[in-house]
Amino acid sequence: MKVLFFGSSELSTIILDSLVSSGIEVPLVITKAPKKRGRGKSESPTPLGKGARDLSLNLIEEDNPNSTSVEERIKETNVETFVLASYGAILKDNIIKMAKYPLNIHPSILPKYRGASPVARALMNGEKKTGITIFIMGNEVDTGDIVRIKEVPIMPLEVRTELEKRLFKEAARPILSVLRDIEEGKEIQKLSQDNSKASYAPKIKKEECKIYWGKKASEVECKIRGLSYHPGAFCTFRDKKLKILRAVKLTDVNDMGRPGEVLNVGEDITVKCGEGAVKIKEVQLQSRNKMDAKSFLNGYHIKAGEILG
Repeated sequence: MKVLFFGSSELSTIILDSLVSSGIEVPLVITKAPKKRGRGKSESPTPLGKGARDLSLNLIEEDNPNSTSVEERIKETNVETFVLASYGAILKDNIIKMAKYPLNIHPSILPKYRGASPVARALMNGEKKTGITIFIMGNEVDTGDIVRIKEVPIMPLEVRTELEKRLFKEAARPILSVLRDIEEGKEIQKLSQDNSKASYAPKIKKEECKIYWGKKASEVECKIRGLSYHPGAFCTFRDKKLKILRAVKLTDVNDMGRPGEVLNVGEDITVKCGEGAVKIKEVQLQSRNKMDAKSFLNGYHIKAGEILG
């Protein structure tokens, strides 16, 4: 079985590693071009680019996957099955139509949460379950026919990066099942998406990351979980940006104090919200490494009554 693979992030490498270790032949991997990072501005490949090199796979590093040069390289492989996972670029018709089975792995139960940030949006909205969908790519983003769905419960304290990683691990078995069916010549069952039930998960904007302590504790907790560890929900502390990486809502608190006020300090930091409070467990102050709440308290001697902006 031969598959052409598109991806960019560390999540992509989970799928690629699974395919290769299961005996799937991958004659070509396509990822985004290396980016300049760090003080020295040295070029750094995508995590998938690095992974493909480690596996000694043929690799294209190109920001425009729809270019004529990429199209020619794909033609040379004579591969009819594509797998796309956490790629971050949109394939156009000229590429999609080259495959009989252009498969995409999406971390939500489609048609819910189409778009760039399905896991973040699901957590921010307080969802109790999500899943992965394998579908046939079409002209519009995340709208193609579904070939597999797997529902996955969201753990109570799980944050975005943890849930994303777990979802892509969960996706390994269904995508292999689809590929084996294709290899054996079985008819692939397809289910059209119900567009009337669609919802969208647009890319996270910087301004959405600001914590508003006047919101309910449950909303504040959901925002923190949905944005951790990257890009991170933040507030201000002594005129510096403070990312709150982990927090748990508390509902059994009295109405004393104003939003953003530190109510209690100890092992954790309890902060008043518009309704209820949250217990902060992990933070990252501007220009500092992340640390647990106790270490932060020991370093900055925060007292009850201090206000987080």
